[in-house]
Amino acid sequence: MEGLSMNNTLTRARNESRIKPLPIIIVIAALALLVVLNVVVDGKFLTFQNFTIILSAATVPAFVAWGFSYLFACGITDLSAGAIIVLAATASAIVGNALGYVPMFIAAVLVGVLCLAVNMTLFQVTKIPPWIAGLGMTMVYETIAGYYSQVRVSQGLRVEGLADEMRVLGRSPAIYIMLVIGFIIAYVTYNKTSIGLNARAVGGNADASKLNGINVDAYKIKVFIINAVLAGLAGIVLVGRMGTASPAAGDGYDMDAIASVVIGGTSVAGGSGSALKTVIGVLMMSVINNSFNLLGVDMYFQYIFKGLIILVAVGFDSYSKKRLATR
Repeated sequence: MEGLSMNNTLTRARNESRIKPLPIIIVIAALALLVVLNVVVDGKFLTFQNFTIILSAATVPAFVAWGFSYLFACGITDLSAGAIIVLAATASAIVGNALGYVPMFIAAVLVGVLCLAVNMTLFQVTKIPPWIAGLGMTMVYETIAGYYSQVRVSQGLRVEGLADEMRVLGRSPAIYIMLVIGFIIAYVTYNKTSIGLNARAVGGNADASKLNGINVDAYKIKVFIINAVLAGLAGIVLVGRMGTASPAAGDGYDMDAIASVVIGGTSVAGGSGSALKTVIGVLMMSVINNSFNLLGVDMYFQYIFKGLIILVAVGFDSYSKKRLATR
């Protein structure tokens, strides 16, 4: 029975990785809404400049969302990415200004790996649920970043930032190259290697995975490493775009990334997901954010809307799973 369960889990994981075309009615409805929006905002939406703004704004959430896709598919919920990318941004600025691009990349990724290694150790050793461990460490990472910035300000220095000549990675065309690199990492590892398939199998049924020879802990570690690399890259793009590594720079990215992931069809309960569908979710959230800004919608109402998106998407996923279970 366990072998059959595992086969079903693997089959579902393979099927989830195949991109199904969106129903034509949804595409038509989306295009119609965009045309209406463009009229409402006096033609400011459907412009090349606005499209570049949407794409640039989607870059950091995309890296965070790809990492979340892996974690959720593997059945892990760790929401500390926003704080981690701020630490990675700070480290990349310090090292990048002093040593250049290559050490900057290494420093950012190492910070991501170190932070996520701490998180994983916490819930593996202490058996604290991952989301609680991640929430607690979020406070720790934010405090570290905040204290470092406060010390610099007290010394008469500005908040740690990247030198202007080093900010090319947060500007066109480098930022789009970074986005493509991130997508290749996420897509290839998720769909073309055993890591992605077995991660989804672990998330779908960890016990059956163990009985079928999959090293569950090893794949969880691999998932955390991939997430750490993506978080480090997100930190580099963040400090490149903003110029500074403000302690509050990571605020909101977690919510946007979660909304993007669940819109893309990744189940928070584990066992399913898609790197490409996550990109679609990220772009949809970036369009929504951009639309709200053009319409002058208050930021608090934007957070309410995003929260509702997450609740509806997760609720629909839970309902769908219950219906399938009763068949």
